[in-house]
Amino acid sequence: MARVTILDTLLRDGALSEGVSFTPEDKLEILQLLDRLEIPYLEAGWPYQWPEDLEVFERARELGLKGKLVVFGSTRRPETDPERDPNLKLVLKADTPTVHIYGKAWSLHVEKVLRTTLEENLAMVRETVAYLKGLGKEVIFTAENFYAGCRHDRGYSLEVVGEAVKAGADIVVLGDSVGASLMSEVVRGVKSVKEAYPDAVVGFHGHNDMGLAVANAIAAVEAGAEHVQGSIGGYGARTGMTDLSTLIPILKLKMGIDVISDEALKNITPVTRAIVNKIGVGDLDYHPFVGYKVFAHRTHSHIAAVLSDPETYEPIPPEAVGNERRLLLPGIARASYLESLAQRLGVDLSGDSAANQRIREELLKLEEAGYTYEDAEASLELILGKLTGRFRPEMKVERLRLFEVIRGKNNPVVEASLRIELGSHDEYVAAEGSGPVTTLFDVLVEAMREVRHELGPLDGYICGIKLAAVRVRTFYPRGKKELRARVTVTFSDGERNWSTIGISRDLIQATWKALFDGIEYGLYTKAEAEGVEPPIFG
Repeated sequence: MARVTILDTLLRDGALSEGVSFTPEDKLEILQLLDRLEIPYLEAGWPYQWPEDLEVFERARELGLKGKLVVFGSTRRPETDPERDPNLKLVLKADTPTVHIYGKAWSLHVEKVLRTTLEENLAMVRETVAYLKGLGKEVIFTAENFYAGCRHDRGYSLEVVGEAVKAGADIVVLGDSVGASLMSEVVRGVKSVKEAYPDAVVGFHGHNDMGLAVANAIAAVEAGAEHVQGSIGGYGARTGMTDLSTLIPILKLKMGIDVISDEALKNITPVTRAIVNKIGVGDLDYHPFVGYKVFAHRTHSHIAAVLSDPETYEPIPPEAVGNERRLLLPGIARASYLESLAQRLGVDLSGDSAANQRIREELLKLEEAGYTYEDAEASLELILGKLTGRFRPEMKVERLRLFEVIRGKNNPVVEASLRIELGSHDEYVAAEGSGPVTTLFDVLVEAMREVRHELGPLDGYICGIKLAAVRVRTFYPRGKKELRARVTVTFSDGERNWSTIGISRDLIQATWKALFDGIEYGLYTKAEAEGVEPPIFG
């Protein structure tokens, strides 16, 4: 079967999902996660819709990504020269070698949304693609609503695609933009374009409104499509789109198409979990291939069968996608993924020493409470550091108070006070702000400033630590009926970023845990890097 390329549009189409939002910092972190999957095309934004995406493209160029950065935009406006079109100006300002342009392929949209003629729409497609090709760009053209258009006026939809092909589009993508197509329709559409334009590279972009996005993508590839668009986690407009964390393993392991390397495929579980946890929307428990329960077995008969031959109840080897088998009878369950994470952080838990047993028990206890570390390895490193004696904290919180007051007629202010003990000093500090998270962070940093003489050479470093992002999600721990809050806080000191998590029945307590651990981690690891040992470390 021919080579198939993948475009991930999580940071563009995924941003259209209800409840999903990205800061530039979020997008840069997610780009680096996605790049671990060796996805060829990484669509990082839509500057006409979100002007701040221009900052993302500028900063992303410094990340050394293996995948190609892609900017998204539309064909020129009706009766507008391409070089004067405001949307295309922003597309070019992103300064990416590859551009992704969509145009209308359904006559209904042309007449009711664009409010122009069918002939003008064809000119918009032709002139936009030709203009970008003339500037040396690789052009991916998506025929939006191609399949819906085919159901109403097949000839016109094919004509739109033809204009893009003849203007030089490198890839023409057939859009099932409302997710209303069956597999047979997808196959017919791909074959009709391939027959009309045998040299065209044809792609598929499908939404999941009827739950068929992945199935339709497979059908498109089987019909001859050589390019598929989707998003890790399936995030996209309305009910989402083709979930690449499901599609990629199918293409590679079931259809024999090497869309990514074996090593990259092993990253798909930790990368997907890190992204879902960072976004804070969605549930991973039952997610195909990458979910927590996918390779879980709990009856004697199933466990006996799997231990005899895993193929009896597993569609693929879990390690192929970086997941793990979980046997749910007492005495059989093992947290091997925690051992592998610890190994990566320099702690070998494979032995049966009493110390290792104590560490494993503590990690399993935290796992049962809902702690996972795919998006917050700093928390795991901090825990391991304390359990192994690498970090020896002396910072103790004696008392923390947080409350909201109203000033004037209607001016809410959050106030926090903290009594902290560090070394030989006991300090009381206060801070105020507009929200609980920033106020808790401010009061913690202020406490560090007050005891900066205890920090030795790091007294100036604490002032440079900033909050980069905060994510909150709620969940039920496995086997529990009590709702918990999971707060992930990302910090930056201008040279590096790190994330820590806090989990609690109380949102404020979870936030405080993540903040406190993040400050500790920043100080401990900075001290190690600088080779200093202020009193806080011993």
